[in-house]
Amino acid sequence: MKPPLRVLHVIPSISPLRGGPSKAVLDMVAALRQRGVDASILTTNDDGRGVDASLPTGKWIDRQGIPLIAFPRWSPPVHALREFAFSPGLVRWLKVHLHDYDLLHVHAIFSFPSTWAMREARHAGVPYLVRTIGQLSPWSLAQSRSRKIWMLRLIEERNLNGAAALHFTAGAERDEVAALGLLPPALVLPLGVQLNNQTNRRAQVGSDLTDRTTRFLFLSRLHPKKQLDRLLEALALLNQQRPDASWELRIAGRGEPGYERQLHGQAESLGLGQRCLWLGQVEGEGKDKELADADWLVLPSAAENFGIAVAEALAAGTPAILSPEVAVSELVATAGAGLVCASTPPELACTLAQAIGGPSPATRLAARSLAEQRLAWPAIASALETHYADIVKANRRNAAPSAPSPP
Repeated sequence: MKPPLRVLHVIPSISPLRGGPSKAVLDMVAALRQRGVDASILTTNDDGRGVDASLPTGKWIDRQGIPLIAFPRWSPPVHALREFAFSPGLVRWLKVHLHDYDLLHVHAIFSFPSTWAMREARHAGVPYLVRTIGQLSPWSLAQSRSRKIWMLRLIEERNLNGAAALHFTAGAERDEVAALGLLPPALVLPLGVQLNNQTNRRAQVGSDLTDRTTRFLFLSRLHPKKQLDRLLEALALLNQQRPDASWELRIAGRGEPGYERQLHGQAESLGLGQRCLWLGQVEGEGKDKELADADWLVLPSAAENFGIAVAEALAAGTPAILSPEVAVSELVATAGAGLVCASTPPELACTLAQAIGGPSPATRLAARSLAEQRLAWPAIASALETHYADIVKANRRNAAPSAPSPP
């Protein structure tokens, strides 16, 4: 019997405060393990704002059935390098254990754990693929541009070009990165979502949807990229144009304290204080309930390589209102599972006005069907396992010594 593939997933953080990428890697590894892949996670004790003192370090732990090992991180006092947090324990562990694995799946770039893991794997001849989590999009590269371009040219370009494949979660993400001229082949494979039997409870109220409050849900990390500020401006315009409309915005997520205060102040100054409910970080059953109780998920991001919250909403039968910069928006529009519009406040306000009253039953059905047919983890994990096996096989073939020439 062939031994299972041993795959190490490397990510700087599994904190919920880091948003979709952290959750996605946990779900990905769980789905792979259900298929018999010996997948595990190497990370740090980052919690999004500092360190997670409750996370044991330096030893394997079980996190909901997933083997995980974390090491302490140390952030430089220089603000520009804060995200490039060093982890000496992680370095030492990789030196000893890297060859225990057939393959590395690295999540994120411009971060010490990922950067170092790629470097070590490159020198050791262990194959790896890289999920860039949107960090090579034009919008992302424009943030702290000088620092990122310097790091890309000096360090990450070599790491990326040494990968067996670059994992993109949508064709739009692949196309954005094409201009950089990176060498590895592209693997376009979306992230998945856990399906359950929970259906959208709003759909069960009845067909007369105009006499009730339309519930918009913003569920994401509170970060300027997500453009919640534009959504608030759009809702203020909606308030002026349709003062009779009954709606509320539920905001689930956390961010930097200063930015959170800025958003709260903006909502108050726009007269939206009574219509906005700030829920903070929601997880588990609380998040499932918010998704199932919403009429629409709204995500007007400036850049989004996938949008895991969108997939979760669709699985709950909740359609989405998205900006075109959310990579999964094309899939949503084609399936009729939501609405896509520019993120400028006037255009967004117009689309929100159309959404008052809630989506049609057909749109809700399209949302759930899209999640079942295209975004369920079992099918995605199966495709990923096949790609892993192909990469490992090719690496072993290339590493095998050539047969001696006949005398």
